[in-house]
Amino acid sequence: MDTARPGISEKSAKGGVFQQLISLAGNVNIPLKNQPDVPKEARYVVSVELDDLDFQRFSRVLIVENGELMVRWKDVVLSLPDEWQSAVLVYRGHGINQKVLPTLIEYFDNNAVEVGFFYDYDPAGLDMVEQLSNDKHYWIVPVGNLELFKSINKLDEFLKQLEQLDRLKNRNVSTSIREHLTFIEKNTLAITQEHLIRNQCLLVSCKLK
Repeated sequence: MDTARPGISEKSAKGGVFQQLISLAGNVNIPLKNQPDVPKEARYVVSVELDDLDFQRFSRVLIVENGELMVRWKDVVLSLPDEWQSAVLVYRGHGINQKVLPTLIEYFDNNAVEVGFFYDYDPAGLDMVEQLSNDKHYWIVPVGNLELFKSINKLDEFLKQLEQLDRLKNRNVSTSIREHLTFIEKNTLAITQEHLIRNQCLLVSCKLK
């Protein structure tokens, strides 16, 4: 709107119009302040400002890396471990909202909301989870199935992520991160969330400690 003032082309605005909003979905009501909650029966993705969220009434949230999973959230929910099928899915963002993510997570932590992460199973995904998480959080990972993993693996992506791999190897990370990092490096894995869901990989929840 600001770019539509006289003498300024609105086409010159940089960034997507939804990049400042928080996107949420899931098979559960989404609690909002000063307005009706978004009912789970709505079956759509909602984008709101940070201040619209009623953090005290959330119980469990799952932060996901890729936007496509938000659009296909009904398929995602059915693939999650039972205890996470009632979580609100939160998109990690790709603009201003991505920069707000640490603040969003802090608000959830301060209100005793269980926080989980579901990211790509690759060095970059581990790197992002490690930077955002603490020992109160959870992580959704696939159960080891090398035969399946090799059939959906993106070796070229793994090779692009050697910098993140080395960074994690030289960092003091949690036991859980270290275990999966070693497995990913040994088998040169880079598997997207989309492939994990599409191929019905068995997913489990583990504590990030």
